[in-house]
Amino acid sequence: MSLTTAIDACDLRALIATHCGAPAARGLGTKGGTIHDPRPGMQEADPSFSVWRNRAGTWMWKKRGRNAGSGTAYTFLISLGLSGPEARAELLRFTGTPDQGFTPSTATEKPPVDVLALAQEALADLRAVMHRDAEALRRRLTPLHEDHPAAKDLARRGLWPPSELDVAALGNDLVFAVRGPTGRVVNFKRRVHGASRSKYSVMIPGHGTPAWCNPRYGQASRLLVIEGELNAAAAWRVIRELGLDFDVQGLPGTDTTPFLDGLDREVWVYADADESGERMRARIQDLAFRVGAPRVRQIPALAEGDFCDVLGRAGVLALADVLHAEQHQDVEPDSIALWPAQLEVQHAARLTPLLGVTQDYAGWPLMARS
Repeated sequence: MSLTTAIDACDLRALIATHCGAPAARGLGTKGGTIHDPRPGMQEADPSFSVWRNRAGTWMWKKRGRNAGSGTAYTFLISLGLSGPEARAELLRFTGTPDQGFTPSTATEKPPVDVLALAQEALADLRAVMHRDAEALRRRLTPLHEDHPAAKDLARRGLWPPSELDVAALGNDLVFAVRGPTGRVVNFKRRVHGASRSKYSVMIPGHGTPAWCNPRYGQASRLLVIEGELNAAAAWRVIRELGLDFDVQGLPGTDTTPFLDGLDREVWVYADADESGERMRARIQDLAFRVGAPRVRQIPALAEGDFCDVLGRAGVLALADVLHAEQHQDVEPDSIALWPAQLEVQHAARLTPLLGVTQDYAGWPLMARS
């Protein structure tokens, strides 16, 4: 696999120097070492960031104490705020590894990795944002008014007023809270206004890119897992206004990991009609069945655009049929081979552990609206 080859070939010391500056890697010798956390916003008084090579020769990292975490060169790039596809592309470029795509299994290859084990590993250290970090961010933000560029962008997507999102403004950009199944804030995302690429970034480095969960998550008998946080917010608006029986998780990328809480219900999956979307459908279906979902429904990609595009252009009723059972065919657990999980996507789901101290933020607003 291209990603595995790039991880094994990557000199993490050089990668740190490239992305964080040469002084940040000072102190790392041939066997690695322990340095100050090199990542932006992670300044510390005492060194606690260790770099070494494991028995297989792959460079690894581990951060102790506050903002603890660990992983490979891939998860290091994720911790800098890159998405899964961006981190993969950067590793291939940095190491000069050819992008060979996914290679089907052969008799000589290892058996598929357990998707549930990978998800549990990715979510094991998930923590809510600490109060001081949230307060420090809130002081940089301003309320989002209807004449703001980000508000107009939400309005074009049918998401204004933003009752589904806890939002604020940072310059011309949108900032919104990402809450987990319990309502606690797990990170904040920034959507850069007018950017042609990489529109989204995390606001608190080291906490990863968790899925967006709807308010009052856990009260429905079905779960919709959908590609994109704003698509999830659009779906939740349709569900709420039509009184449909769904919870929603919005994945920030096709290779990211949903929360396992509530994945043991009937699960519906929506993703774009491209290669990465198909891999996401396969992986989420496999994962849902492993968690205990009785059935999975695959929603065909919309020809008219994403959920938020259709909502903004045609309104709630235009999406009503999409979320009705008679429109879609069940996939039962014994037919799981129809959507085999791709090994490279499973590997890419190894996101860096999310960090911080658990706090209850169920009633804490990102920014008071005026």
